[in-house]
Amino acid sequence: MKQLFQLTFLLLLCNTMVAQKVTLIKKGKSPYSIVMPAKATLVEIQAAKVLQDYLFRITGVSLPVVADNEKSTASEILIGRVNRPEQDQIDYSQLKQDGLLIKTSGNKLILTGGDKKGVIYSVYTFLDKYLGCRKYTSDFTYVPQRKKIVLQPINDIQLPAFRFRETYYNDVYDPEFMDWHKLHSFEGRGGDKTQWGYWVHTFNSLLDPREYGESHPEYFSFYNGKRHGASVPSWDGSSTQPQSQLCLTNPDVLEIVCKNLQKAIDKNPQALYWSVSQNDNVNYCRCDNCAALDKKHAAFAPEEKLLSTHGGEKYPALGMGSLLTFVNKVAERFPDKIISTLAYQYSRVPPKGIVPRKNVNIMLCSIESSRNDPMETGDKAFSEDLIGWGKLTDNILVWDYVIRFSHLFAPFPNLRVLQPNIQFLRNNNVSALFEQGNIQSGGDFAPLRAYMIAKMLWNPDLDIEKEKNEFIDAYYGPAAAGIKEYIRLLHDNNQSGKGVKMSIFGSPVQEKESFLSEKLIAEYNRIFDRAEKKVQKHPDYFVRVKSARLPVYYAMLEIAKEVKTGNRGAFVTGEDGNLIPNPKIVNILYEFAYHCARTKVSRTAEWHTPPKEYLEKYIAFLHQPPVNK
Repeated sequence: MKQLFQLTFLLLLCNTMVAQKVTLIKKGKSPYSIVMPAKATLVEIQAAKVLQDYLFRITGVSLPVVADNEKSTASEILIGRVNRPEQDQIDYSQLKQDGLLIKTSGNKLILTGGDKKGVIYSVYTFLDKYLGCRKYTSDFTYVPQRKKIVLQPINDIQLPAFRFRETYYNDVYDPEFMDWHKLHSFEGRGGDKTQWGYWVHTFNSLLDPREYGESHPEYFSFYNGKRHGASVPSWDGSSTQPQSQLCLTNPDVLEIVCKNLQKAIDKNPQALYWSVSQNDNVNYCRCDNCAALDKKHAAFAPEEKLLSTHGGEKYPALGMGSLLTFVNKVAERFPDKIISTLAYQYSRVPPKGIVPRKNVNIMLCSIESSRNDPMETGDKAFSEDLIGWGKLTDNILVWDYVIRFSHLFAPFPNLRVLQPNIQFLRNNNVSALFEQGNIQSGGDFAPLRAYMIAKMLWNPDLDIEKEKNEFIDAYYGPAAAGIKEYIRLLHDNNQSGKGVKMSIFGSPVQEKESFLSEKLIAEYNRIFDRAEKKVQKHPDYFVRVKSARLPVYYAMLEIAKEVKTGNRGAFVTGEDGNLIPNPKIVNILYEFAYHCARTKVSRTAEWHTPPKEYLEKYIAFLHQPPVNK
């Protein structure tokens, strides 16, 4: 009995020691040192220095950074895979590449992670979650001021919801923002070493129609009664693009593609992902052999399921019999690489009777989905296809879209669907997610949307409403209540649940009777008038509020250009009875263009129309008023 009592006491004592509080800093002093491996990796060095820097910013106390070949002390912060007995309790196989561990052990704090960037992720997560620091944008970091840091017991293991996480916004590629929010870049932006050798639409690169188009038309797709090997001018005339796909049942095509892929891999052997994917058109091969494979593996008869391109063209959902057969053969030749292919437009529907090889990545694109309803309910066709693919493989990357491409400044009330969409994708075996936002500088709520998406790519289940409100409070200061009111009113009127599709290719003119009605725009402007007054003595907040207002101005300008006359028009009747530019619209135009220039906005539409060009074209439009009948 006495031995049992002693054992119980020892167990309680051990538990108390493990679960004790840790006082890192108190009254401007600390006994702690930051310990990293004597042969530290670059990421471990970075993690140690980041922690030292931020602890100094928070408390004014600079902790020494030492190597683990120095004598162990009772007060240590252990960074990475240090030579300390506390490491014996860590199962690194569970953390994989990017998982992180934050743990108190007795009087020590452990910050470590998976073998890629887990350790730097653990440091930034510790700063954010436990010390209250925030990285809202590339140039707006909140660091609280504290006199002491006392930690309650921590045992925090985090694994990412997605293996690949990218939100395609200009500002996120700041290196610290990327590491703080645990983001990737397929292009290698922001210092993130890309794992992608080829990204998408690679048939043209792997078998060039300029080389083979005339000499071997049989390598290219057969449709409309003939082979098509030539290219056509791109939409903007700056380049050429293929007018067809490859003939995927021609054995020579397989050999040429594999030979050229090997050459590319030899030049970039570190890259893991290599896209072997269709060109950006629906002119797939209808030759007898390709058509037979498509028919064999099609989940539907051609007339049962029709899809449409974003240009409105209808085509049968044939599945991807010939494409997946071909890609599986390529993957067999490169077993140590992941071969990615698009399930896109005509190839989006999952096939029957064939599955992707383990090293085949399926990239699905939600390009046709509505953006004011969650894709699970708002785009049943895409949702069915995604669920179907999720039953065949867990190696799925979804290319999702969160902005309006042709009108980057158009109000785009999709904030409420971001979380249900990301959760739906996670729940259906999607392992990688690319959220295409605005790679240009500026645009509708770009900082807020980028921040929210970055948070959810790591943890889709966090309280995103809390995160959103916290961002708005910090970013807009005294004007935060007005910004929240504007966002609520905008989203309450975005036609969600009413069968009205908000497209990524739409125009604000399409919304002029819904969330951009004359009455609502007047209310938006009243909200922003009040918000600007609240921050007129705070330059940083004022500029941000003005940027948030630009989409309202842009909507007014586009609608005025469309309707031309009337209360919302670009022209009014002058004293001589002729139409003249509407002074209100002119003032808004000048305000819009000036603030774009002041805040270094790069484009008003994806890849084209800089603000100066927009101003020039609008002025030219105003100089040619219609005849007043």
